[in-house]
Amino acid sequence: MDWREILKTNVTHAGELEDIMHLHGEHKQEVERILERFPMSVPRYYLSLIDWNNPKDPIRRMCIPSLEENDMTGKFDTSGEAENTRLPGLQHKYGETALILSTHRCAMYCRHCFRKRLVGISEEETADNFEKAADYIREHKEISNVLISGGDALLNSNEALEHFLDVLSSMEQLDFLRIGTRTPVT
Repeated sequence: MDWREILKTNVTHAGELEDIMHLHGEHKQEVERILERFPMSVPRYYLSLIDWNNPKDPIRRMCIPSLEENDMTGKFDTSGEAENTRLPGLQHKYGETALILSTHRCAMYCRHCFRKRLVGISEEETADNFEKAADYIREHKEISNVLISGGDALLNSNEALEHFLDVLSSMEQLDFLRIGTRTPVT
């Protein structure tokens, strides 16, 4: 089966967890409120790995909403992405490294993700205009390392990835092109 078809069957709603987690009443409503703010998307295979008898199961904690997500104290942009964004979808926080946010999608939405405010929701901070990002990188000769990330960079089409890599690999200043992904392990 094609991986895109597999991802279409991901669990995305609290109702799909009702029987597995004995999720009912007030607890279900709390999870639904969390999912309004921070979407859930979990491959069914990944769900099959969870020990549902263990509330501290590490896979469960990684992918299933927790009531702790209602705690909104602290900083929402923990890595300072807003202040390091040079163009929509392009961050330049460290001198030699540029980060391209190529998509807002992931194969699975990790509950601990520091970009969870964006993933699955917002395309505002992804690189809609890759050519402008490429121009920025060309103009900043100190950049020798580009990380194509997202969301998850491997959720881009093959054509999009090929385009990113063709354009970036033609830049003599670049020593490293990296792809940020967790798709192979989800």
